[in-house]
Amino acid sequence: MSFKFNKFNESDRIMVIFSTRRSDKSGSETVYDLLRAAFLLHYGAVFPEIKKTINGKPHFPNMADIHFSLSHAQTHVLCVIADKPVGCDIEVSNRVISQKALRYFCSDKERDMFDPLDLWLLKESYVKLLGGTFGSIRRLHFLRDGAQVIFPDPDVCSKLYSIDGCRAAVCGYDPLPEKIILV
Repeated sequence: MSFKFNKFNESDRIMVIFSTRRSDKSGSETVYDLLRAAFLLHYGAVFPEIKKTINGKPHFPNMADIHFSLSHAQTHVLCVIADKPVGCDIEVSNRVISQKALRYFCSDKERDMFDPLDLWLLKESYVKLLGGTFGSIRRLHFLRDGAQVIFPDPDVCSKLYSIDGCRAAVCGYDPLPEKIILV
């Protein structure tokens, strides 16, 4: 699969977020195609080997200074490349998170402070940032101060995005770009 990228600025190298509509391929195949294309565009190098940590987080073992996170939904894929650890999640905007799941994975206080889908996206992206497991979502508790999300780690930044019928969250240790680059 080939992608047409818009121009980017040198400052975009800190963190670049790409999204595209899914192809006829599976979400996993499409998101790895997007990662390969984004890597080539930004680093101009041969695409490195990918391995997974014991918790299943994909990484470049021979390029520890380049981090990425991947996610796919029914209609879109999302790829984030950064100089520091990063996590992302994307879901279709009309996805309904069941009340049972919310009660199990989220505190009463969280459910009062956040939109259910936003909370789910933030928790998943934060777990991906840390390289944790899905079960660890239950132990993570967030607060909100106005529009600012307060994570267990005060050094974490987050941003919620709307993308063509989808919503996404990205967490990282650097300020996040205002928009996602659609390809």
